[in-house]
Amino acid sequence: MCTKLAKGSIQTYLSFSWSTLNMASPNVSALFFDYISLQSFLIFGVSFLIIYHLFTREKPVKLPPGPPCLPLIGNVHRLGGKQMHVVTANMSNEFGSIINIDLAGTNAVLLTDLHIMREAFLDKTDRFSDRFSHPLGEYILLSIKGSLTFENGNGWKSHRRTTLRALRNFGMGKRSLENKINEEARCLARSFDQENGRPFNPEPNVQNAVANVICSISLGSRYDYDDPEFRRLLDYIKVFMSKLSGPSLLAVFPRLWFTPLYKSLKKQTVECISFLRGVVEQHKVTFDSNDIRDIIDVHLQDHDKKGGTDEKLPQHLIWRGIFDLFAAGTDTTSNTILWAILLLTQYPHVQEKVQEEIDDVIGRERPPTLPDRLLLPYVDATLMEIQRFRPVGCFVPPRAASVDTELSGYTIRKGTQVWVNLYAVLHSPKHWKDPEEFIPERFISADGKKTETPEAFIPFGLGRRICIGEQLARMELFLFMTNLLQRFTFEIPKGDPKPNLAGEHGITLSPGRFRICAVNR
Repeated sequence: MCTKLAKGSIQTYLSFSWSTLNMASPNVSALFFDYISLQSFLIFGVSFLIIYHLFTREKPVKLPPGPPCLPLIGNVHRLGGKQMHVVTANMSNEFGSIINIDLAGTNAVLLTDLHIMREAFLDKTDRFSDRFSHPLGEYILLSIKGSLTFENGNGWKSHRRTTLRALRNFGMGKRSLENKINEEARCLARSFDQENGRPFNPEPNVQNAVANVICSISLGSRYDYDDPEFRRLLDYIKVFMSKLSGPSLLAVFPRLWFTPLYKSLKKQTVECISFLRGVVEQHKVTFDSNDIRDIIDVHLQDHDKKGGTDEKLPQHLIWRGIFDLFAAGTDTTSNTILWAILLLTQYPHVQEKVQEEIDDVIGRERPPTLPDRLLLPYVDATLMEIQRFRPVGCFVPPRAASVDTELSGYTIRKGTQVWVNLYAVLHSPKHWKDPEEFIPERFISADGKKTETPEAFIPFGLGRRICIGEQLARMELFLFMTNLLQRFTFEIPKGDPKPNLAGEHGITLSPGRFRICAVNR
């Protein structure tokens, strides 16, 4: 009763007060409702802006972890110089298998895990198939266009298809090229035999032999080992591949190319380009569409065909792809053969077992053939273990993310360099038992009759950018080494220091300088 009375009294009082207020000032009511409208508008407007911001703002990104940076140089000091492949592989113990690194202001992501690599280059291949366009491509070799390694887009795809077709036409995986490699292997064996068991450095002659295989396919001719122009070209390739490693001063600060520091290398580069351009010009003069001699002729023939002109490689840039084939094909395969020779001197029981299998299946007179490989599982396994133990391509040339994307739960920005450490996979305890030990048997089946290829054996890379010369390199390694081991046993000269098996990392991992004795069997 008291509550109802009080409530009624309050309502009467408020009604009377509001009426009195209106009589006192008729505009107060209007002002009050104007205030309410303004307040509502402000609340609505602020709420709208907040919601709009929440839905349209840039989503927070989760970048991969990585080491702290120093001013100017970023993380360059942590990359390990000549042992960059080992140092960056070990960084995964601290930061994980996908690492954000700073290369003097340029952002990069380093991958050290097989499954992340497969996610990037197989599952998300459209997002990670581009190469990173490094300024050195333009500074040093004048053009990225025409490059088998660094060009992107439809032009690169067309160029790669044409070159791959040419490699197959000229015998990659076939008997015709097998004969050429065996012939070159015999020339190499003769050069070793001329040393009469004395200590010598095998590098120049191995490099000559491998380069001649590439020359016969791409340039249509081979060269004598003592040809001065040929020798200068090979010397340039060696210097070029050692100077342009990932953490090198020039790679981090590319404008140094225009300083006197690289005057000599610049002069050699001009000579190399001039040589290759000259060979292409000679081919133009002597070109016969009914007699295709080599890869240069294939490109000239392709250029004469109608249609698809936007994707064709211009004639004045044919030399650019030939340079990539020549440089990469010569350096990688010759270093793999040198590693094979060196490692066999350090594991004589392996060398002896390889020779026994060769003697039993082929003998010492008949040259090896590609089908013999299936009958030589221990030889094959040893060559695979050499490529695993000391992969010459520890890093593939950097990729680039073509769009903002996600990889293993992390955000990778468009244009970010993507580095791939193959050495880390080939030496990971996740995939290999005792990875620091040289054990060919890890590739042999339980019955001992064939070799088996584990998923983690990826010395040539993954995805669309896998090495175009993989099959050629496998042919060369098998035929060269089988020919040599038919005739010689390799030893380190008495009194020479124990070779350094760590290697020296430039663009490729080389064994450094060493001497051997090639002892006739």
